[in-house]
Amino acid sequence: MDHLFTTKGGKLMPLVQVREKAQITIPSKVRKALGIKQGDYLEAGVEDNKIVLIPKVLVDRAKAVTLSKKGEKMLKEALENVKKGKVKEFKNVEELIDDLHK
Repeated sequence: MDHLFTTKGGKLMPLVQVREKAQITIPSKVRKALGIKQGDYLEAGVEDNKIVLIPKVLVDRAKAVTLSKKGEKMLKEALENVKKGKVKEFKNVEELIDDLHK
């Protein structure tokens, strides 16, 4: 089948056809531009009446961590501070590290 195109702002855009079971083929130029390969996962959504596909990476679940009593207390205090709005915002990681060393 010949490739079909439409134009958007003077730019050629490939058309894709919805097939059986709502399947589509992402054009190779689009896949290559985003590094999408067979088996990859894409998050699918709708924004401004457009279908949006965002490449995602899945990671294994972390093993359960057992905190010490001191760690549990520190976590509880930190979560309470967040709920109370006692948080700081930093422009970058360096600012955060500097603040931790004060």
